[in-house]
Amino acid sequence: MDAGAMKMFADAGLPGRETMPAGADVGRLLKRALRDEVRPLGLACQGMGLLVWLTTLAVTMPGMADALAGQLLCTAAAAFGVLLSLVRRPAWALHWGSLIAVVALAWAFRLSLRASEAPAVWALPLLLLFGMCLALCHVRVRDFLLSFAVVGAVFLDGTLVASVPQGQRPLLALFLAFAFLMCLLTNVALVRERRAGHLLRLQMGRLAYEDVLTGLANRRAFFEAANAAIAAAPQGRFSLVLLDVDDFKRINDRFGHEAGDQALVAVAGALRRASAPHLCARLGGEEFCVWIDDEAVSPPAVARACVSGVHQLQVAGLRLSISAGVATVEPDVPLGRALALADEALYQAKARGKDTLAVAPPSGRMPLIVPPQPERRSWRPWRPTRRD
Repeated sequence: MDAGAMKMFADAGLPGRETMPAGADVGRLLKRALRDEVRPLGLACQGMGLLVWLTTLAVTMPGMADALAGQLLCTAAAAFGVLLSLVRRPAWALHWGSLIAVVALAWAFRLSLRASEAPAVWALPLLLLFGMCLALCHVRVRDFLLSFAVVGAVFLDGTLVASVPQGQRPLLALFLAFAFLMCLLTNVALVRERRAGHLLRLQMGRLAYEDVLTGLANRRAFFEAANAAIAAAPQGRFSLVLLDVDDFKRINDRFGHEAGDQALVAVAGALRRASAPHLCARLGGEEFCVWIDDEAVSPPAVARACVSGVHQLQVAGLRLSISAGVATVEPDVPLGRALALADEALYQAKARGKDTLAVAPPSGRMPLIVPPQPERRSWRPWRPTRRD
C-alpha cells in the first residue's frame, strides 16, 4: 500500500490496520506489534510481583528493622518502574520501567533473604520464578539475557554462595544451569512463535488492504480510509478524482490479458507518482480513484497530472490513455454521492473523446471538460449522455 493510504489510516486512528507495504521496515513493525502484545502481560507480572513483595514486607517487617530502609527504597523504586511502564510513549518507557521494577523487586527479596537461615533454599526458586517471568515478557532474546544476568547477579552474590556447603556447590551450579537453559529456551520459543504470528498477520493485512497486481490500496482500503477520514474531520471538504483506462477491453481482446495486466501496472505507477502524496486506490478492473482532502490542492490539477502521466505510456506498441472525473463536495455530502458525481463527470469525459477530464462543480451547474493539452482542445459543456 502506498504512503498516502498508510498516512490516512494513521491519521484516522484506525485500529488493527497494520499492513506490510513494499519497502517497509518489517523489523520495526514487528517490534512494535510484539511490544504491544506483551505489554499487558508485563504490567500484570510487575503488579503481581509488587503485590507479593508488599505482602511479604508486611509479614516480615517486625523482624527486619535493620534492613527496613533498604526495603522501603526498593519498594519505591519498584513502584516507580511500574508507573514508568504504564506510559505508552516513548517506546523505551516499557523496557526501562520493566527493568527497574524487576531489579528493585529482586533486590528487595534478596534483602529479606539475608535474615533467613538457608538463603540459597529461597533464592534459587525465586531466581527461577523471576527468570520465567522475564522469558514470558521479553520480545528480544538479548533483552532477556541482559535482564536475567542482572537479576542473577542480585540473587547470587558472594554471601549467598558462601552459605552453601562446599560439597553442594556443584549441585547449585547444575541447578542454575538448568534453570537458565529452561528460561532461555522458553524465551526463544515464544519470540519465534510471536514473530511468526505477527508476520503472518502483517501479510494477511497486506492481502486484505492492498491490490495484489498494482500494489495500490484496494477498494476495501479506500472506503475504510475515506470514511474514517470523513468521520475524523466531518466539517472538511474533500475531492475525488475517478479515473478509467480508455479502451481497456480492446487491449485485452487484441493483445491478451497479460498485456492488460502490464497496462494496469504501468497506469498504477503513473497515477501513484502523479497523485502523491494523496491516497490512490484501484477500485476494480481498470477503474482508479484519488482521494484529496487538502483544500490547498487543486483537484483538477491532480487529475490533469494523472491524465498527462498516463498519456506518455505505451504497452505492446499501443499508447495508453485515461479519462478522469473530478468532484469536490461540501462536508455534508456523503461519500457515495461524491462518487456518483465523479462518475457522472467521468462519463462526460469519455463521451467527449476520452484522454481528458471533466469537473463536476458542487453548485450543480454543468461541469467543464478539461483537456490534458489546453492548446489543442477547448473546454466543452457537459451534456447528459452515456459512457462509451
